[in-house]
Amino acid sequence: MSSATGLIGVDWGTSNLRVMRIAEGGAVLDSRADPRGAGGLASGQFREVLHDVAGDWLNDGLPVLVSGMAGARGRWREMAYLPCPAGVADLASAVASPDDAPHVSIVPGVAVFEDGRLQDLIRGEETQVFGLDAPDDAVVVGPGTHSKWIRTADGRITDFRTFMTGELFAAIRKGTILGAEMGESGVDDEAFAAGVERSLRDPAVTAALFSVRVEGLAGRLSPASSADYLSGLLIGAEVAAQADANARPVILIGAEALSRRYAAALEQGGFRDVRIADGAAATAKGLWRIHEAAHR
Repeated sequence: MSSATGLIGVDWGTSNLRVMRIAEGGAVLDSRADPRGAGGLASGQFREVLHDVAGDWLNDGLPVLVSGMAGARGRWREMAYLPCPAGVADLASAVASPDDAPHVSIVPGVAVFEDGRLQDLIRGEETQVFGLDAPDDAVVVGPGTHSKWIRTADGRITDFRTFMTGELFAAIRKGTILGAEMGESGVDDEAFAAGVERSLRDPAVTAALFSVRVEGLAGRLSPASSADYLSGLLIGAEVAAQADANARPVILIGAEALSRRYAAALEQGGFRDVRIADGAAATAKGLWRIHEAAHR
């Protein structure tokens, strides 16, 4: 594999930016991060931020491929969502450049449509999926603020579903009676497992949520452990909702600690083939594969 840079890859999330020098084949040679995510930028600011972060890398005339929220509405250039099923070739054929940066290409998102109506969408995760060497008929799970459960078959994204688990967790902690005196999560694995079990047994999550208060009043759950129990309830509800996929391999892409929690919940829910992947490496390889397909 060549160690020379073949592509400048950009992963532009809502909150953060990562720019990578990518070798032929998709290996990351170097990377730089910046907190200026797409969520805080107007369309005319993206080019300047990219040059601030990696202007010296751009002087060599290398191709630049961007995935993520730079293609969202009101950002650098709005990119349409491709319908499922979608593969690498579909994405590659639909990349396009913003008006102020013809040397830059942006990857489109992918959407689920039912009877012509938009039902769900991803932007950025599609690139990670195609950077994985995933088995056929896998489920790729991206835990986070808006967790994504993405189903694949024959090298294409066939369907997916979004769960607002992370955002709901934060909102409950900050804005409801359940969050009063609640500690930080990540300290009590047993409380987390108890929350998962509660949701697997009864996936009516809005009813299950009140058990945070009930368990506390009954003396079975301490304030220090209640965040972990709440996390288990919400993640367990995700797992319960996707139980029909438990015979498929599951690949987790996300922060290490959160991915480990999801892996524990999945195993508790009867999923037997659960793997954790490197998200940055998957993004880089996915960008390379899309770039390669676009230039065949």
